[in-house]
Amino acid sequence: MDAKRAVEIAQAESEATRELPLPEGARGERHGRSVVQSVRLPAEEFAEIERIAAQAGVPVGALIRGWVLAGLAAERGTSLRDAIEHLAEEAQRLRRLAAVSEVA
Repeated sequence: MDAKRAVEIAQAESEATRELPLPEGARGERHGRSVVQSVRLPAEEFAEIERIAAQAGVPVGALIRGWVLAGLAAERGTSLRDAIEHLAEEAQRLRRLAAVSEVA
């Protein structure tokens, strides 16, 4: 698939999922106005993102959006309680990934 087509698909997915709730663990909230930003990723990493999204049962765009919003929230500074919750969420994610690795 060429880059232009990949961007078109990502934009369509973003528009189609913009009213869906954010993935579990994502911080922040949706606002009325959204901006679409194209990002280049190596094909191997994008394939891994697709695999993770399929495994979680969420659209790729929603997964990436959740990751970006979580990263943004972390950059804004967090309280000790938020940091502990984030670590707990990351531990849960790592356990899930480890379980998948053991099956594969």
